[in-house]
Amino acid sequence: MHHKEIDGKQKYVFKRYSPIYNSFFAVEQKRIYENIGRRTISIEHIGSTAVPDLGGKNILDIIIGIKVCRLKDFKELIKDLGYDFIEDSGTKRRLFFVRDTVYKGKNIRTHLHLVKFDKSDWKQKIAFRDYLIKHKNARIEYANVKKKAVKAANGNKEIYMKEKESFIKGITKKALKPSAERINKNKHYA
Repeated sequence: MHHKEIDGKQKYVFKRYSPIYNSFFAVEQKRIYENIGRRTISIEHIGSTAVPDLGGKNILDIIIGIKVCRLKDFKELIKDLGYDFIEDSGTKRRLFFVRDTVYKGKNIRTHLHLVKFDKSDWKQKIAFRDYLIKHKNARIEYANVKKKAVKAANGNKEIYMKEKESFIKGITKKALKPSAERINKNKHYA
C-alpha cells in the first residue's frame, strides 16, 4: 500500500490512545532489527502512540538511530521492508518513510524516521516522548493542543504542524535542560 491523501489533503483526526500500537511496535521493531539491526544503534517508538493516554492521529512513529554513515545508504534497505520513501518530508538529517499495513484486523500507518543516533533529531524526539510520559499535566495540555490543531488545520499539514510547534519546542527545551538532580549526581567531591 502507498501513502495516500484524501481529496489532496491529509486527514487529521484525534483518536483515543490504543495499546495496540505498542504491541505492533514490538513486532515491527523485531522485523526491522532482523533485517538491518547490525547497522543500527537503536529502534524506538516515538510520537503520540508511544505515550500512554495521550491520543492523537493513531499513527505509529518509529525512529531508527544509525551509526555514523550516510543516511541515503539506508534508503533501499528500508524500502525493501515495504516502506515508501517520502522525498519531500525529510531533511538532510532525517529520511522519512511511510508504510500502511494491517495488524490484528486494524489498518495501521507507520511513519519511520531514519536519523543518526545521538544527534539533535534523535535527542529531541526521545526527550519529548520521555517528558510527556513522565509529566501528566504536559500530556493533557499536549492532547488539547493536538485537538485544537486538528480543528484549525482542516486537513492542511502546514497549519497542523504550526499549531503544535511552539508547544513542542517549549517541552523539548525543558526536556533537554539538565535537571539539578542529574547535575548533582554527576558532581564529584574530594
